[in-house]
Amino acid sequence: MRHYPKYASGHSVELLKSGGQYFSACADAIGAARRFIHFQTYIVDGDETGRSFVDALKQAARRGVRVYFLLDAYGGRSFPAALEKELEDAGVLFRRFSPALISKDFQFSLRLHHKVLLVDGEHAIIGGMNVADRYSGRNNRREWLDYAVSLRGPECSHVLSILKRLWNNRAFLKEAERARETVHRPALHGDNIRVRVVQNNWYRNRIEILKSYRSILRHAKGQMIIMASYFLPGRNERRLLKNAGRRGVNITIVLSAESDAPVFKRATNFLYRFILGNNIKIYEYLPANLHAKVATVDGRWCTVGSYNLNHLSDYGSVEMNVNILDEAFTRDFERQLTELIRNDCRQITFDSYIHRRTWLNRLTDWCAYQLVRLLLRLLFVLTSKGPRKHSV
Repeated sequence: MRHYPKYASGHSVELLKSGGQYFSACADAIGAARRFIHFQTYIVDGDETGRSFVDALKQAARRGVRVYFLLDAYGGRSFPAALEKELEDAGVLFRRFSPALISKDFQFSLRLHHKVLLVDGEHAIIGGMNVADRYSGRNNRREWLDYAVSLRGPECSHVLSILKRLWNNRAFLKEAERARETVHRPALHGDNIRVRVVQNNWYRNRIEILKSYRSILRHAKGQMIIMASYFLPGRNERRLLKNAGRRGVNITIVLSAESDAPVFKRATNFLYRFILGNNIKIYEYLPANLHAKVATVDGRWCTVGSYNLNHLSDYGSVEMNVNILDEAFTRDFERQLTELIRNDCRQITFDSYIHRRTWLNRLTDWCAYQLVRLLLRLLFVLTSKGPRKHSV
């Protein structure tokens, strides 16, 4: 237990998968709200899924629930102005996060990337899904693969404090619009699952999720599954992966066969030789885009949330994950991931990787890798604010 400090007990945790399961859970939580709702996310589209979610928030506000809705200014460019007006007319307190230095196709400032719904300070749904048809699987299309957790228990108070700080951080907010809700006596749940909610916010010297990944890479002993949508670990993380593979940890990394970010996918492809050369298995998910950001370790620890293993999540985004220290929950999650790997993924062996490589592919992947690295270094400089207490 010495490698897992600050975990609180007394929680109930349910794993949610993208598609109807996740969005039904969100609708039920919003419908059950009595006092207040905090909803913070990166993208909400104006499609059927987005409108349904907005309608639920509007209904909550009309029955007297205080609703705070914080949407990233860059990721939320697809959110229609008409829906924004509908929310405000219904009494929803709506704001866009960090709109400075954003043009149509370019942005510099820190981004709000976490996806969190908190109801009454007692029930949090935290994961990696945005609100759009591609995550719900409408119109007979396979939903993008992602996960979230439905969390009840003492850590919801911690989630509330994080969300309030982000909401209240805008100097122009009227006094009446600031969030002041508190939870005086958090309920304890009989499942008694140990949980720690962690965040990454480089601007605020918070690198808790990155530290969690580094710790589990150092201390893993048996098996590790990492599912990553935009996988480009830094030098330190690659060294830790290499060391874990060399000491006999059975590491499986699940990536997307096709991606909505082709340049990033090419940059990830450049690392395949390094990964395969260090006794680490690669699988590619085939049915749809893989958007999940989860990991399981040794059948006892897992993490679910919005954080990707890359420097964009380290330096350029506000992220939130739920770390869960529970053998029963983790083993069940491992079984689900193992079944998904067996049924819906193809393995990339060293031979198959070399066979499909041409000189043009190698050159393109190398160029993409160098370009992404350069952009991430630039992002690090632009989002820094003076000297850092932590070294990454």
